[in-house]
Amino acid sequence: MSREVTDWMNIAQCFYWSNERLLQFSQQFSAEIERVLAGQPSSLQAVKSYLALPTGREQGTYLALDFGGTNVRVSRIRLLGHHCFIVEKKVSRPLKKDGEYNYMTAQTTADELFDFIADLVGEAAGGNKPFYLGHTFSFGVAQHDVGDARFLQWSKEITVAGAEGRMVNDMLRQALVRKGLDDIIPVALLNDTTALLLAAGYQHGQSQVGIICGTGFNMCYYEPRWDMIVSLEAGGYDGMARTNWDIAVDEASQQPGYHQLEKMVSGAYLSEIYRRVAMEYLEAESMPPFTTEAMNHIVANDSLAEGRLLMGRVWKRIVALQDVKPLRSIGAAVFVRSAQLTGASCFGVLRHLYPDGAIPAQTIAVEGSVLEHVRGSLFMLEDALHICQAGFARGKKIEASPVLVKDGPSVGAAIAAAMAAHH
Repeated sequence: MSREVTDWMNIAQCFYWSNERLLQFSQQFSAEIERVLAGQPSSLQAVKSYLALPTGREQGTYLALDFGGTNVRVSRIRLLGHHCFIVEKKVSRPLKKDGEYNYMTAQTTADELFDFIADLVGEAAGGNKPFYLGHTFSFGVAQHDVGDARFLQWSKEITVAGAEGRMVNDMLRQALVRKGLDDIIPVALLNDTTALLLAAGYQHGQSQVGIICGTGFNMCYYEPRWDMIVSLEAGGYDGMARTNWDIAVDEASQQPGYHQLEKMVSGAYLSEIYRRVAMEYLEAESMPPFTTEAMNHIVANDSLAEGRLLMGRVWKRIVALQDVKPLRSIGAAVFVRSAQLTGASCFGVLRHLYPDGAIPAQTIAVEGSVLEHVRGSLFMLEDALHICQAGFARGKKIEASPVLVKDGPSVGAAIAAAMAAHH
Protein backbone atom coordinates (compact mmCIF):
# COMPACT_ATOMS: atom_id res chain seq x y z
CA MET A 1 0.00 0.00 0.00
CA SER A 2 1.22 3.51 -0.80
CA ARG A 3 1.75 6.19 1.85
CA GLU A 4 -1.43 8.00 0.75
CA VAL A 5 -3.59 4.92 1.20
CA THR A 6 -2.24 4.00 4.62
CA ASP A 7 -2.41 7.64 5.76
CA TRP A 8 -6.02 8.24 4.81
CA MET A 9 -7.13 4.86 6.13
CA ASN A 10 -5.44 5.55 9.47
CA ILE A 11 -7.25 8.89 9.64
CA ALA A 12 -10.65 7.52 8.57
CA GLN A 13 -10.22 4.71 11.12
CA CYS A 14 -10.33 7.35 13.89
CA PHE A 15 -13.93 8.13 12.90
CA TYR A 16 -14.99 4.50 12.66
CA TRP A 17 -17.17 3.22 15.50
CA SER A 18 -17.39 -0.55 15.83
CA ASN A 19 -20.71 -2.25 16.60
CA GLU A 20 -19.56 -2.79 20.19
CA ARG A 21 -18.70 0.87 20.68
CA LEU A 22 -22.06 2.01 19.26
CA LEU A 23 -23.91 -0.43 21.52
CA GLN A 24 -21.95 0.74 24.55
CA PHE A 25 -22.65 4.38 23.62
CA SER A 26 -26.41 3.70 23.43
CA GLN A 27 -26.31 1.92 26.82
CA GLN A 28 -24.53 4.86 28.44
CA PHE A 29 -26.89 7.36 26.80
CA SER A 30 -29.86 5.40 28.15
CA ALA A 31 -28.35 5.29 31.66
CA GLU A 32 -27.83 9.07 31.46
CA ILE A 33 -31.56 9.56 30.74
CA GLU A 34 -32.37 7.57 33.89
CA ARG A 35 -29.98 9.77 35.86
CA VAL A 36 -31.43 13.06 34.68
CA LEU A 37 -35.03 11.87 35.30
CA ALA A 38 -34.02 10.90 38.84
CA GLY A 39 -32.72 14.45 39.37
CA GLN A 40 -29.06 13.42 39.49
CA PRO A 41 -26.23 15.48 37.91
CA SER A 42 -26.08 14.82 34.17
CA SER A 43 -24.83 16.29 30.90
CA LEU A 44 -28.37 15.76 29.52
CA GLN A 45 -31.40 17.78 30.60
CA ALA A 46 -35.05 16.80 30.93
CA VAL A 47 -36.85 19.97 29.85
CA LYS A 48 -40.62 19.63 30.26
CA SER A 49 -42.82 20.74 27.34
CA TYR A 50 -46.17 20.40 29.19
CA LEU A 51 -47.49 18.84 25.96
CA ALA A 52 -48.54 15.20 25.52
CA LEU A 53 -48.69 13.51 22.11
CA PRO A 54 -51.46 14.59 19.70
CA THR A 55 -54.33 12.25 18.80
CA GLY A 56 -54.20 13.10 15.07
CA ARG A 57 -57.84 14.20 15.33
CA GLU A 58 -57.11 17.85 16.22
CA GLN A 59 -59.07 20.25 13.98
CA GLY A 60 -59.40 23.95 13.25
CA THR A 61 -57.37 26.79 11.75
CA TYR A 62 -54.44 28.12 13.78
CA LEU A 63 -51.52 30.47 13.40
CA ALA A 64 -48.02 29.05 13.74
CA LEU A 65 -45.05 31.28 14.50
CA ASP A 66 -41.63 29.69 14.00
CA PHE A 67 -38.89 31.86 15.53
CA GLY A 68 -35.76 29.80 15.99
CA GLY A 69 -33.02 31.61 14.17
CA THR A 70 -32.38 34.53 11.89
CA ASN A 71 -35.57 33.95 9.85
CA VAL A 72 -39.10 34.34 11.21
CA ARG A 73 -41.89 32.30 9.64
CA VAL A 74 -45.62 32.65 10.25
CA SER A 75 -48.11 30.19 8.75
CA ARG A 76 -51.87 29.83 8.81
CA ILE A 77 -52.54 26.11 9.06
CA ARG A 78 -55.82 24.24 8.86
CA LEU A 79 -55.82 20.95 10.77
CA LEU A 80 -58.37 18.62 9.20
CA GLY A 81 -58.20 15.77 11.72
CA HIS A 82 -57.54 12.33 10.17
CA HIS A 83 -53.77 13.12 10.36
CA CYS A 84 -54.15 15.72 7.56
CA PHE A 85 -53.46 19.45 7.36
CA ILE A 86 -53.29 22.29 4.82
CA VAL A 87 -50.85 25.20 4.97
CA GLU A 88 -53.15 28.01 3.82
CA LYS A 89 -50.64 30.85 3.96
CA LYS A 90 -46.96 31.25 4.72
CA VAL A 91 -45.03 34.46 5.37
CA SER A 92 -41.28 34.51 5.98
CA ARG A 93 -38.81 37.36 6.61
CA PRO A 94 -35.18 37.54 7.68
CA LEU A 95 -34.44 39.54 10.85
CA LYS A 96 -31.86 41.49 8.88
CA LYS A 97 -31.98 42.94 5.38
CA ASP A 98 -28.86 44.81 4.30
CA GLY A 99 -29.49 48.51 3.77
CA GLU A 100 -33.10 48.25 5.00
CA TYR A 101 -33.37 47.01 8.59
CA ASN A 102 -31.66 44.90 11.25
CA TYR A 103 -33.62 43.46 14.19
CA MET A 104 -30.69 41.45 15.57
CA THR A 105 -28.50 44.13 17.15
CA ALA A 106 -28.17 45.41 20.71
CA GLN A 107 -29.53 48.76 19.43
CA THR A 108 -32.88 47.04 18.79
CA THR A 109 -35.32 46.82 21.71
CA ALA A 110 -37.37 43.69 22.43
CA ASP A 111 -40.54 45.68 21.70
CA GLU A 112 -39.26 46.67 18.24
CA LEU A 113 -38.38 43.05 17.46
CA PHE A 114 -41.80 41.77 18.55
CA ASP A 115 -43.56 44.60 16.65
CA PHE A 116 -41.78 43.35 13.51
CA ILE A 117 -42.96 39.79 14.27
CA ALA A 118 -46.52 40.99 15.02
CA ASP A 119 -46.69 42.58 11.54
CA LEU A 120 -45.86 39.19 10.00
CA VAL A 121 -48.49 37.49 12.17
CA GLY A 122 -51.07 40.03 10.97
CA GLU A 123 -50.09 39.37 7.36
CA ALA A 124 -50.50 35.58 7.75
CA ALA A 125 -53.80 36.01 9.61
CA GLY A 126 -55.19 38.43 7.01
CA GLY A 127 -55.84 41.14 9.59
CA ASN A 128 -57.30 41.15 13.11
CA LYS A 129 -59.23 37.88 13.10
CA PRO A 130 -59.82 35.51 16.03
CA PHE A 131 -57.03 32.93 15.95
CA TYR A 132 -55.14 30.93 18.55
CA LEU A 133 -51.40 30.99 17.93
CA GLY A 134 -48.69 28.43 18.67
CA HIS A 135 -45.11 29.69 18.93
CA THR A 136 -42.05 27.55 18.21
CA PHE A 137 -39.28 29.49 19.97
CA SER A 138 -35.81 27.94 19.98
CA PHE A 139 -33.86 30.05 22.46
CA GLY A 140 -33.16 29.60 26.16
CA VAL A 141 -36.28 29.78 28.35
CA ALA A 142 -37.51 28.66 31.78
CA GLN A 143 -40.96 27.09 31.35
CA HIS A 144 -43.59 25.99 33.87
CA ASP A 145 -46.67 25.60 31.66
CA VAL A 146 -47.49 25.26 27.96
CA GLY A 147 -48.77 28.82 27.56
CA ASP A 148 -45.60 30.83 28.07
CA ALA A 149 -42.01 30.81 29.31
CA ARG A 150 -39.53 33.24 30.79
CA PHE A 151 -36.81 34.26 28.35
CA LEU A 152 -33.22 33.55 29.46
CA GLN A 153 -30.76 34.35 26.66
CA TRP A 154 -30.30 34.81 22.92
CA SER A 155 -28.02 32.78 20.67
CA LYS A 156 -27.29 32.74 16.89
CA GLU A 157 -25.85 36.30 16.74
CA ILE A 158 -29.02 37.92 18.10
CA THR A 159 -28.24 40.51 20.81
CA VAL A 160 -31.56 42.40 21.12
CA ALA A 161 -31.83 44.36 24.37
CA GLY A 162 -34.50 44.21 27.06
CA ALA A 163 -35.94 40.73 26.51
CA GLU A 164 -34.18 38.84 29.31
CA GLY A 165 -36.41 37.89 32.23
CA ARG A 166 -39.63 38.68 30.37
CA MET A 167 -42.34 36.22 29.32
CA VAL A 168 -41.99 35.46 25.59
CA ASN A 169 -45.65 35.12 24.55
CA ASP A 170 -46.50 38.08 26.76
CA MET A 171 -44.08 40.24 24.73
CA LEU A 172 -45.76 38.92 21.56
CA ARG A 173 -49.27 39.53 22.97
CA GLN A 174 -48.41 43.15 23.83
CA ALA A 175 -46.99 43.70 20.34
CA LEU A 176 -50.15 42.25 18.75
CA VAL A 177 -52.25 44.66 20.82
CA ARG A 178 -50.02 47.61 19.76
CA LYS A 179 -50.56 46.57 16.12
CA GLY A 180 -54.36 46.33 16.52
CA LEU A 181 -54.32 42.53 16.37
CA ASP A 182 -55.86 41.86 19.79
CA ASP A 183 -58.09 39.00 18.50
CA ILE A 184 -54.99 36.85 17.94
CA ILE A 185 -54.09 35.01 21.15
CA PRO A 186 -50.78 33.19 21.71
CA VAL A 187 -51.63 30.04 23.70
CA ALA A 188 -48.59 27.75 23.38
CA LEU A 189 -44.81 28.04 23.46
CA LEU A 190 -42.54 25.12 22.54
CA ASN A 191 -39.11 24.36 21.10
CA ASP A 192 -38.49 23.12 17.54
CA THR A 193 -37.74 19.50 18.52
CA THR A 194 -41.04 19.20 20.44
CA ALA A 195 -42.85 20.80 17.47
CA LEU A 196 -41.25 18.24 15.14
CA LEU A 197 -42.46 15.32 17.29
CA LEU A 198 -46.00 16.79 17.47
CA ALA A 199 -46.06 17.13 13.67
CA ALA A 200 -44.86 13.53 13.22
CA GLY A 201 -47.30 12.19 15.81
CA TYR A 202 -50.16 14.03 14.11
CA GLN A 203 -49.30 12.73 10.64
CA HIS A 204 -47.95 9.24 11.33
CA GLY A 205 -49.59 8.20 14.59
CA GLN A 206 -47.09 6.19 16.61
CA SER A 207 -44.05 8.47 17.09
CA GLN A 208 -42.18 8.66 20.39
CA VAL A 209 -38.83 10.23 19.43
CA GLY A 210 -37.87 13.39 17.53
CA ILE A 211 -34.38 14.33 16.30
CA ILE A 212 -33.10 17.54 14.75
CA CYS A 213 -29.61 17.43 13.28
CA GLY A 214 -28.99 20.60 11.30
CA THR A 215 -26.86 23.52 12.43
CA GLY A 216 -27.38 22.23 15.97
CA PHE A 217 -28.44 18.90 17.47
CA ASN A 218 -31.25 17.95 19.83
CA MET A 219 -33.61 15.10 20.66
CA CYS A 220 -36.93 14.87 22.46
CA TYR A 221 -39.21 11.98 23.33
CA TYR A 222 -42.54 11.22 25.01
CA GLU A 223 -41.95 10.35 28.69
CA PRO A 224 -44.87 8.16 29.89
CA ARG A 225 -44.12 8.79 33.59
CA TRP A 226 -44.82 12.49 33.13
CA ASP A 227 -47.32 12.13 30.24
CA MET A 228 -45.47 14.77 28.24
CA ILE A 229 -42.77 15.36 25.67
CA VAL A 230 -39.36 15.96 27.23
CA SER A 231 -36.43 17.67 25.51
CA LEU A 232 -33.06 16.10 26.35
CA GLU A 233 -30.87 18.99 25.07
CA ALA A 234 -28.91 16.04 23.68
CA GLY A 235 -26.17 18.15 22.11
CA GLY A 236 -24.82 18.63 25.64
CA TYR A 237 -24.10 14.92 26.16
CA ASP A 238 -20.42 14.37 27.00
CA GLY A 239 -20.08 10.62 27.65
CA MET A 240 -18.07 9.63 24.58
CA ALA A 241 -14.44 9.38 23.49
CA ARG A 242 -13.32 12.16 21.16
CA THR A 243 -10.54 12.38 18.58
CA ASN A 244 -7.78 15.01 18.79
CA TRP A 245 -9.58 16.93 16.03
CA ASP A 246 -12.83 16.97 18.04
CA ILE A 247 -10.96 18.31 21.05
CA ALA A 248 -9.26 21.01 18.96
CA VAL A 249 -12.62 22.11 17.46
CA ASP A 250 -14.15 22.20 20.95
CA GLU A 251 -11.29 24.25 22.39
CA ALA A 252 -11.54 26.80 19.56
CA SER A 253 -15.35 27.10 19.93
CA GLN A 254 -17.27 29.81 21.81
CA GLN A 255 -18.07 27.49 24.73
CA PRO A 256 -15.22 25.01 25.22
CA GLY A 257 -16.27 21.89 27.14
CA TYR A 258 -19.98 22.35 26.40
CA HIS A 259 -22.19 20.71 23.74
CA GLN A 260 -19.65 17.97 23.08
CA LEU A 261 -21.97 15.61 21.19
CA GLU A 262 -23.35 18.51 19.11
CA LYS A 263 -19.77 19.36 18.11
CA MET A 264 -19.30 15.81 16.76
CA VAL A 265 -22.57 15.47 14.83
CA SER A 266 -24.06 18.85 13.82
CA GLY A 267 -23.68 20.98 10.71
CA ALA A 268 -22.14 23.91 12.59
CA TYR A 269 -19.02 21.83 13.34
CA LEU A 270 -18.62 18.96 10.83
CA SER A 271 -16.85 21.08 8.22
CA GLU A 272 -14.45 22.44 10.85
CA ILE A 273 -13.53 18.89 11.93
CA TYR A 274 -13.02 18.01 8.26
CA ARG A 275 -10.94 21.17 7.65
CA ARG A 276 -8.52 20.25 10.43
CA VAL A 277 -8.27 16.63 9.26
CA ALA A 278 -7.68 17.69 5.64
CA MET A 279 -4.94 20.09 6.75
CA GLU A 280 -3.22 17.27 8.61
CA TYR A 281 -3.52 14.89 5.64
CA LEU A 282 -2.17 17.52 3.22
CA GLU A 283 0.44 18.71 5.74
CA ALA A 284 -0.90 22.23 5.15
CA GLU A 285 -0.21 25.17 7.46
CA SER A 286 -3.61 26.74 6.87
CA MET A 287 -6.90 26.36 5.00
CA PRO A 288 -9.81 28.81 4.83
CA PRO A 289 -12.97 27.87 6.79
CA PHE A 290 -15.86 26.50 4.70
CA THR A 291 -19.43 25.39 5.30
CA THR A 292 -20.77 21.89 5.86
CA GLU A 293 -22.83 22.44 2.69
CA ALA A 294 -19.56 22.92 0.74
CA MET A 295 -18.13 19.83 2.47
CA ASN A 296 -21.19 17.85 1.36
CA HIS A 297 -20.67 18.94 -2.28
CA ILE A 298 -17.04 17.77 -2.09
CA VAL A 299 -17.87 14.39 -0.54
CA ALA A 300 -20.90 13.68 -2.78
CA ASN A 301 -19.15 14.47 -6.08
CA ASP A 302 -18.23 11.23 -7.86
CA SER A 303 -15.95 12.71 -10.53
CA LEU A 304 -12.25 12.95 -9.66
CA ALA A 305 -11.66 15.93 -11.96
CA GLU A 306 -14.71 17.85 -10.68
CA GLY A 307 -13.87 16.90 -7.11
CA ARG A 308 -10.38 18.29 -7.57
CA LEU A 309 -11.78 21.56 -8.99
CA LEU A 310 -14.26 21.86 -6.08
CA MET A 311 -11.53 21.26 -3.48
CA GLY A 312 -9.31 23.81 -5.20
CA ARG A 313 -12.08 26.41 -5.23
CA VAL A 314 -13.17 25.87 -1.62
CA TRP A 315 -9.71 25.37 -0.12
CA LYS A 316 -7.82 27.93 -2.27
CA ARG A 317 -5.06 25.45 -3.08
CA ILE A 318 -4.04 22.97 -5.75
CA VAL A 319 -4.96 19.39 -4.77
CA ALA A 320 -3.16 16.51 -6.47
CA LEU A 321 -5.49 14.17 -8.39
CA GLN A 322 -4.40 11.12 -6.33
CA ASP A 323 -5.43 12.94 -3.12
CA VAL A 324 -9.02 13.59 -4.21
CA LYS A 325 -10.39 10.13 -3.40
CA PRO A 326 -8.64 9.83 0.00
CA LEU A 327 -9.84 13.32 1.01
CA ARG A 328 -13.38 12.50 -0.09
CA SER A 329 -13.28 9.24 1.89
CA ILE A 330 -12.12 11.09 5.02
CA GLY A 331 -15.02 13.56 4.67
CA ALA A 332 -17.44 10.66 4.23
CA ALA A 333 -16.08 9.08 7.45
CA VAL A 334 -16.82 12.32 9.37
CA PHE A 335 -20.40 12.28 8.02
CA VAL A 336 -20.87 8.55 8.74
CA ARG A 337 -19.83 8.99 12.38
CA SER A 338 -22.36 11.84 12.75
CA ALA A 339 -25.21 9.64 11.48
CA GLN A 340 -24.09 6.63 13.55
CA LEU A 341 -23.91 8.60 16.81
CA THR A 342 -27.31 10.14 16.05
CA GLY A 343 -28.74 6.63 15.52
CA ALA A 344 -27.07 5.21 18.63
CA SER A 345 -28.32 8.04 20.85
CA CYS A 346 -31.79 7.52 19.37
CA PHE A 347 -31.60 3.84 20.31
CA GLY A 348 -30.55 4.96 23.80
CA VAL A 349 -33.94 6.69 24.08
CA LEU A 350 -35.83 3.64 22.73
CA ARG A 351 -33.93 1.45 25.18
CA HIS A 352 -35.07 3.72 28.02
CA LEU A 353 -38.70 3.55 26.79
CA TYR A 354 -38.73 -0.23 26.16
CA PRO A 355 -36.25 -1.84 28.56
CA ASP A 356 -37.43 -5.36 27.73
CA GLY A 357 -36.33 -4.92 24.10
CA ALA A 358 -39.78 -5.25 22.49
CA ILE A 359 -39.96 -2.01 20.50
CA PRO A 360 -43.39 -1.49 18.91
CA ALA A 361 -43.68 -0.30 15.29
CA GLN A 362 -43.21 3.47 15.09
CA THR A 363 -41.68 6.29 13.10
CA ILE A 364 -38.77 8.37 14.40
CA ALA A 365 -39.27 12.00 13.46
CA VAL A 366 -36.16 13.51 11.89
CA GLU A 367 -35.38 16.93 10.49
CA GLY A 368 -32.36 19.10 9.77
CA SER A 369 -29.94 19.77 6.94
CA VAL A 370 -27.42 17.05 7.89
CA LEU A 371 -30.06 14.31 7.86
CA GLU A 372 -31.92 15.74 4.86
CA HIS A 373 -29.09 16.64 2.50
CA VAL A 374 -26.08 14.44 3.29
CA ARG A 375 -26.29 11.38 1.05
CA GLY A 376 -26.64 8.15 3.03
CA SER A 377 -27.24 9.88 6.37
CA LEU A 378 -30.67 8.38 7.03
CA PHE A 379 -29.45 4.95 5.94
CA MET A 380 -26.47 5.12 8.35
CA LEU A 381 -28.75 6.34 11.17
CA GLU A 382 -31.05 3.37 10.59
CA ASP A 383 -28.05 1.04 10.34
CA ALA A 384 -26.82 2.20 13.77
CA LEU A 385 -30.31 1.57 15.20
CA HIS A 386 -30.20 -2.01 13.89
CA ILE A 387 -26.66 -2.57 15.20
CA CYS A 388 -27.67 -1.43 18.70
CA GLN A 389 -30.89 -3.46 18.57
CA ALA A 390 -29.06 -6.63 17.49
CA GLY A 391 -26.59 -6.24 20.35
CA PHE A 392 -29.33 -5.49 22.88
CA ALA A 393 -32.21 -7.85 22.13
CA ARG A 394 -31.01 -10.56 19.78
CA GLY A 395 -33.53 -11.94 17.31
CA LYS A 396 -36.01 -9.09 17.85
CA LYS A 397 -36.65 -7.07 14.70
CA ILE A 398 -36.59 -3.32 15.18
CA GLU A 399 -39.78 -1.70 13.90
CA ALA A 400 -38.68 1.92 14.37
CA SER A 401 -37.81 3.73 11.15
CA PRO A 402 -36.71 7.35 10.60
CA VAL A 403 -39.05 9.60 8.61
CA LEU A 404 -38.23 13.11 7.40
CA VAL A 405 -40.93 15.53 8.56
CA LYS A 406 -41.46 18.63 6.42
CA ASP A 407 -42.45 21.95 8.04
CA GLY A 408 -42.16 20.34 11.50
CA PRO A 409 -41.71 23.55 13.55
CA SER A 410 -44.72 25.27 11.90
CA VAL A 411 -47.12 22.32 11.82
CA GLY A 412 -46.11 21.40 15.38
CA ALA A 413 -46.83 24.96 16.56
CA ALA A 414 -50.35 24.78 15.06
CA ILE A 415 -50.97 21.42 16.75
CA ALA A 416 -49.69 22.80 20.09
CA ALA A 417 -52.14 25.71 19.73
CA ALA A 418 -54.99 23.27 19.07
CA MET A 419 -54.05 21.15 22.10
CA ALA A 420 -53.55 24.17 24.42
CA ALA A 421 -56.74 25.95 23.29
CA HIS A 422 -58.94 22.93 24.00
CA HIS A 423 -57.14 21.68 27.08
